[in-house]
Amino acid sequence: MTLRFTTKNGSLIIQTVRPGLLAYILMVMFCLNSLPPVWADGETRVVTDRAGRRVEIPMVPQRVACLFGPSYEKLLALGAVDRVAMAANVSLPWNMVVNPGLNSIPASGNYGAPDVEQMLNLKVDLVIYHPFAKQIDLMTSAGLPVVVPYDGGVRQHTLEDFLEDWYGQIRFYGQVLGPDAWKQAKAYCTWADERIRKVTRVTSQIPLSERPRVFYFCGQINGSTSTQTRHSTADWLVTAAGGTMLTHDESSYYVTVSTEEMILWDPDIIIVSTLPSIDPIVSNPRFQHIKAVKNQNVVMSPEGQFYWSHFSTESFLCILFMARLFHPDLFQNLNLPGELIDYYARFYHYNLTLTQAKQILSHLPPG
Repeated sequence: MTLRFTTKNGSLIIQTVRPGLLAYILMVMFCLNSLPPVWADGETRVVTDRAGRRVEIPMVPQRVACLFGPSYEKLLALGAVDRVAMAANVSLPWNMVVNPGLNSIPASGNYGAPDVEQMLNLKVDLVIYHPFAKQIDLMTSAGLPVVVPYDGGVRQHTLEDFLEDWYGQIRFYGQVLGPDAWKQAKAYCTWADERIRKVTRVTSQIPLSERPRVFYFCGQINGSTSTQTRHSTADWLVTAAGGTMLTHDESSYYVTVSTEEMILWDPDIIIVSTLPSIDPIVSNPRFQHIKAVKNQNVVMSPEGQFYWSHFSTESFLCILFMARLFHPDLFQNLNLPGELIDYYARFYHYNLTLTQAKQILSHLPPG
């Protein structure tokens, strides 16, 4: 038997493996993957971030600049929100409801040009940032340790790989934040995976001909007609929920779609994430004959602590939301408000009311 393991830098090939030895190898690999990080005595430790960089960071960082968009809400979910010293300049209405203290936390003015002097004045001891080499060099030369929580050059090619990458990001946050956050990260991965599997056990059996064709406005934040494409976050969320992303065959991660293309594609369902409302779609006279508009299947994607289509900790709820939307008969017993309330209580330590849960699911602001 020949074994091939895909690694970050290529493939490790082990040839002629006896069945007993194969079981042993797999057990060892599983155990190594499950081992918790080590927090020893000392002031610092070295971690390897998700872009493959080795970075010396404080043993347990206390002043964190969350300059990567969906990172503040991960610290919130992992019980480390009191350590946020600076947040990305992406503020959503429900942020302040769950954490009013966010009002007093400085926001980064421009994620592409981080303010090093401000972070030094704030005594930041860890920066969570994009894989932008020039800006990282600028911050590290000033003595600011920078970690990258995702590899921007890699797209996952199967749903299983996408889910493992998602959980890997969450575990990475737990690794850098310390033992308590690590335990919470593992609990999150278990919690989310149980709920995703309840959906995918059903949707994986749905033939392509019975999957709705979906257009998802989820490109650049506040963009007009941008969307994600093949093997993107939104593509895998739609796939897991039992739909087909219309831009699945596009090569770029983000694309801008023309009115003519929208009319030609004639989507069954249109989901809107980063537009203010569905009005630009349903009021466009040229869209009136599109199937989704005619059948009133244009809906806003929920957003809580971050956009559900952008690798948020709440993105697993987006899978549940879309599964119910795409296949109401198959998921009529799926209690979306209840799942949302349970999640907020367990991970955000906030008791949503039923009314608030329904507001979030309807993309409505608080109050």
